Amino acid sequence: MATDSSLDADTERAVEEYVASWMSEDGVPGASVAVIDGTELAYAEGFGARDLDENLPATPETLFGIGSCTKSVVATAVLQCVERTELALSDPVSAYLPHLSSVPDNPITVDSLLNHTSGMPSDGNLSALVTRLTDIGDANTPLTSEADFRRHVQGSADERYTEEEQFFYYNTGFALLGLLVADVTGVAFERYVRAHVFEPLGMERSCFTPERFEAAENRMSAYYEETDGDGTEWREGSLGFAEPMYAPGGMASSVVETSRFLRMLLNDGELDGERVLPASAVDAMTTPTVTRYETVDGVEREYGYGLSVQSFLDDTLVGHGGMMGTTTAFIGYLDDAEVGVVVACNTAPAHHPTVTGHALLAILQGEDPESAVPRLALEAKADRLVGDYESYRGIQQASVEREGTALEVEVQGRLGDRSMTLFPECADPEDLRYYTVSGDSRVPVTFLDTDDGTDMLLQRWRLHRQHE
Repeated sequence: MATDSSLDADTERAVEEYVASWMSEDGVPGASVAVIDGTELAYAEGFGARDLDENLPATPETLFGIGSCTKSVVATAVLQCVERTELALSDPVSAYLPHLSSVPDNPITVDSLLNHTSGMPSDGNLSALVTRLTDIGDANTPLTSEADFRRHVQGSADERYTEEEQFFYYNTGFALLGLLVADVTGVAFERYVRAHVFEPLGMERSCFTPERFEAAENRMSAYYEETDGDGTEWREGSLGFAEPMYAPGGMASSVVETSRFLRMLLNDGELDGERVLPASAVDAMTTPTVTRYETVDGVEREYGYGLSVQSFLDDTLVGHGGMMGTTTAFIGYLDDAEVGVVVACNTAPAHHPTVTGHALLAILQGEDPESAVPRLALEAKADRLVGDYESYRGIQQASVEREGTALEVEVQGRLGDRSMTLFPECADPEDLRYYTVSGDSRVPVTFLDTDDGTDMLLQRWRLHRQHE
């Protein structure tokens, strides 16, 4: 059942129309959305089916796997331990756990696991477990027991890169942080989070274990698309559960309960009179410490402790996305505007809930998602340029199709055929400059809007889009 909404009617309609269109276009069986305004839940609704076989509706209380959004909960637990125990962020992890004790160079510290700057690249343990446990595929890597996990991590020690600071998204680092919380508190990670994060925030149904998830009546069924000779159809998978997955991305929650965690962060660590973190700890989580990557426009996507930070809509967007094969989610809020969203669904669509979450934040701020969200702006620009092109008298021909935010060009001519991928120079919808790489050259490719349509300037050729 939907909660009472405090959104104005036009905004609520725009939110719901966008979510419904996203689900229809991307083939999402079921999704739920929550909107927060300051410390209040402003809107929550379910869309589609949480279970296709029984045709059960998704609701704001449906439990979804939230994937790596869990990392912000892990960071919360670690910073609680820093406040309440002898643990320090600068401590070597090897002082508590043996897994990374033999890495080259300086010891790996707690804070370097929190912000993915330890120099350890992915060892693939979470990917192997996800494909095995969600029925998407199988992996032969031995990762069933605690000893398997320890051996796997210890065996990867020499993979560490220390020539310069490098952001490597390191799921195993958060698995180790979960073990660290258990070590310094004497309580299993799952039990610690339940007592010190879930219970104070009233997140009564949120969980990590398969027993608790399966006991919940209102929970997602997981789906993935499978293509064979007869076409594409839905296959029901599983929501994977294994202890090494808990801290990197194994939390299940509803958008309503997850919104309570987000509201706590937005309120400097407190919600409804319950203080979960000191304000200084929230500040530490949300202060950028490393650049994750740059967009095509040069905007830095940064990372704090268990949370991503970026400029968006002339504000600071704090959040995280999550994916566990058959379930995806996004949490995020605009710091100055004090509005946020939680989006979760029971598959892995082409447009991740992160993109949908950004679009919904744009709508809440009165902006057009297609212009405000770079991914959507790039796709819209590329769509304008799709078609068949010909040079003077048809001597050279080319077909242009969109692939993600890039363009795939197939060139046919009297001197031979070739293929190329064009990448946008920027996200500006009016800037139609692209480029490709040929040999050792960076080749510019420019599209022109003309009175007769669209032209493409490709090396020596000027090609005109053909009218259907």
